[in-house]
Amino acid sequence: MSINLKNVEKVYKTGEVKTYALRGVTFDIKEGEIIVILGPSGSGKSTLLNVISGLDTPSSGEIKYKDEIISSYKEEALTKFRRKYLGFIFQQYNLIQNLTVRENVEIGSSIGKNPLNVDEILEKVGIDDQKDKYPYQLSGGQQQRVSIARSVGKNPDILFCDEPTGALDEETGKQVLEILEKMNEDYKTTLVIITHNPNIALMADRVIKMNSGKIEEITKNEHRKKAQEIKWG
Repeated sequence: MSINLKNVEKVYKTGEVKTYALRGVTFDIKEGEIIVILGPSGSGKSTLLNVISGLDTPSSGEIKYKDEIISSYKEEALTKFRRKYLGFIFQQYNLIQNLTVRENVEIGSSIGKNPLNVDEILEKVGIDDQKDKYPYQLSGGQQQRVSIARSVGKNPDILFCDEPTGALDEETGKQVLEILEKMNEDYKTTLVIITHNPNIALMADRVIKMNSGKIEEITKNEHRKKAQEIKWG
């Protein structure tokens, strides 16, 4: 088991007013799984990703990674935890504009405990022919590929993806999902994907549906669909 959450809550206080972003969330993520967290805007899915990954801390409850209770970590320990075990892909590519594609990926791989070969990763995500270009010379889809390569290069145990296809058209979005699928298959990387697109859920092992800060349902796909088989609209 990779991650276990037990009765996790996140409460924001404004004066006397309490807003519950997460309410009693309990589930686990197994090693090598593809998990899709699905829900409308404001359902708590981004907050959930943030507390699972140590970008934020829960107000109560317990989050355990292997045998370590990360929900009790202070900021410095959380930073080390993220650096050692996790990778992140966001809707915004967050690339360093004055570095080439290869240099951006090298920065990611340089902080990994057991980094992958940079040239191999660039080839796998299909941008080895763009490695000497700068981000402004690339399309949105190509920039997202660089973002994926940078995150995967450090060889993380778990890759957190927050709306990774949100800014992309159908063809490019499916290509990006195909790369993520390949990372899971080739490197056994656990994927946690947040999306509001219910069709992307078909490529998951399990789907966590959220609303109003609570888990409404967890379903298992007996047969995962390939990224290219997913209907977009």
